Amino acid sequence: MKPKGTAKFPSALASRSQVGSKEYILKYMKAMYQQWKGDSSDYDASARRNSMKENRYYAEGSQDISKYKNLINPSGDTSSLNLDWSIVPIIPKFVDVVSNGILNKEYEIKANAIDPVSVSKLQIEKGKLWTKMATKEMREKVSAISGADIREEGYIPESTEELELYMETNYKHTQEIGIEMGIDFVMKLNQFEDIRKKVVRDLVVVGTGCAKVYVDPVHGVKIRYVDPQNLVTAYSKYDDYRDAQHFGEVYNMTISELKKIAPGQITEEQYEEMAEKFKGKNGNPGNFERRTYLKDSDSGEFDYDSFSVTVLDGEFIMANELVFEKKQNKHGGYSFHKQKDGYKAPKKSKHKRKKVDTVINFLYKGLYIANTDIVVNYGEVKNQIRPKSALHEVKSSYVVYTPNMMSMSTKSLVDRMKPFADQIQLTHLKLQQLVAKARPKGIAFELGSLEDVSKGDGGTFTPLELQDIYDSTGNIYYRRKDDEGNMSNSLPITELENGIGNDMVKLVNIYNYNMQMIRDVTGVNEAREGAQPDKDALVGTQKLALQSSNNATRHLDWGEKNIAKRLGQCIVLGIQDMVKYDKPLKGYTSGIGQNMKTFILSKDISMYEFSIFLDAEPDEEEKMMLEQNIQIAISQKELRLEDAIA
Repeated sequence: MKPKGTAKFPSALASRSQVGSKEYILKYMKAMYQQWKGDSSDYDASARRNSMKENRYYAEGSQDISKYKNLINPSGDTSSLNLDWSIVPIIPKFVDVVSNGILNKEYEIKANAIDPVSVSKLQIEKGKLWTKMATKEMREKVSAISGADIREEGYIPESTEELELYMETNYKHTQEIGIEMGIDFVMKLNQFEDIRKKVVRDLVVVGTGCAKVYVDPVHGVKIRYVDPQNLVTAYSKYDDYRDAQHFGEVYNMTISELKKIAPGQITEEQYEEMAEKFKGKNGNPGNFERRTYLKDSDSGEFDYDSFSVTVLDGEFIMANELVFEKKQNKHGGYSFHKQKDGYKAPKKSKHKRKKVDTVINFLYKGLYIANTDIVVNYGEVKNQIRPKSALHEVKSSYVVYTPNMMSMSTKSLVDRMKPFADQIQLTHLKLQQLVAKARPKGIAFELGSLEDVSKGDGGTFTPLELQDIYDSTGNIYYRRKDDEGNMSNSLPITELENGIGNDMVKLVNIYNYNMQMIRDVTGVNEAREGAQPDKDALVGTQKLALQSSNNATRHLDWGEKNIAKRLGQCIVLGIQDMVKYDKPLKGYTSGIGQNMKTFILSKDISMYEFSIFLDAEPDEEEKMMLEQNIQIAISQKELRLEDAIA
């Protein structure tokens, strides 16, 4: 499906004052909303959104059954079919298996200080330990001869390799410890585990995961889940959307909620016009009392305050020029002064003046009410998240990842499974039909052979009497001659198979084929799926099968970890900026403890810059192997018991 039109964005060459204006931001937000509806030459966001919606129905086992009814009976009349139309929950099972497998892989977000000051401190500490190691033997000899104990206290490495290992795994700056505690505290405060579950499921079901992180002047660093179905983004060539210029969400909110977050920005007449546009939509009534207070309310509310309206909460990045004046002072030095757009250095001046400009990315925001000319809470974003070593760059508050994206499109695991799940559902219905139409085994009687069969006492049996004898004893009496006295080769009784026959086997084979195809296209084999393993399969073979399945879904693991890592980076920068606000600072100090001083040291400077990485925790098999190695080391006296316990 091709896009229906082109969303017209305003010029990217506008000045900073122009970009921050209401007119510019309103035009940009309108273009973003048009893009969300599908009016874009870049990609069809509407088709992408509809695909996500359908995938979620499949993932819950609640997809539309009308397609199956049409396939069973093309006329569409299924009233005569006594079938159970319930969906066979094949896709939900595979979604749960993959999602839970990713969630079971625990990790911790770690930080390494990589700025020059921290690296210098690291080298100094490493040098101290090396000195201790190099002088250990000499100090022991001197102590033995003189009787004065001059041996070093604390940890002393035994070799250069041990020193390197200690510095890599054990040594931590105070700043690093504080930052890690801060990340952990922020994530717990925002219930990140719940957000993580939703993001992982979205990666599996719709192929995109998204969260939002921002600095709130009152509540500090906030993280929240973003539904990819509501997401609108600029076109991007990368899975992590690093080159996307704008992000936003489309959702519904009530007029009363809008009044709370944008007090005084919209007149009551505009609210009334807004209600008129959305009456009969979004679950709103078809009419309302115009500009009349509710009779049973003392709060001054209007009848339409409960109306739900559609809004676009968006933000975009724009490169703007910052202008400074470089002015020479009487002492021969220079000072810099920020100037407005269009500044020109005066030709005649007592002191030498020069215009200096630089290009910096800025983040702008706005809340647009759909299908109106109203935008509120617009302007340059406060507390913009900027990398400490690249202050000219700015990070969006949206963290998005789409594995294996090509031309803004991807195929999720659910997309791969849908065609075969449809065949399984259809086969399941056909099996029901087959069972419902199946007849029990029967008997065909050749009446000519059963008529006038003598009893031996001058009487004859009737065919019904002979059937009773056959049902009771399995014996049958019949005649070999027909009415004309000729010999007959007809068998008096022929058993009818009826029943289901070979059709059941064929349908079961079709069912199993499509199940295997789902395993093939997803990479989730029987070992990972939880199906009954082959009793003759070796344990090593099962482990290899499980490893192979994990490799097939590794792109989803990578996507989830990419989002977590980038969230950690944004949290660090957010906490460093948060010291500007007294209220959240006090709360975080009590939660983190004295390590909050780490963030105070980093205020408004790039003295400390941190590299964020994920430290994966060992799985159960790795823990068992480690325990076995520890026991062997203890038994061979290569490891002391107290070290093993530690």
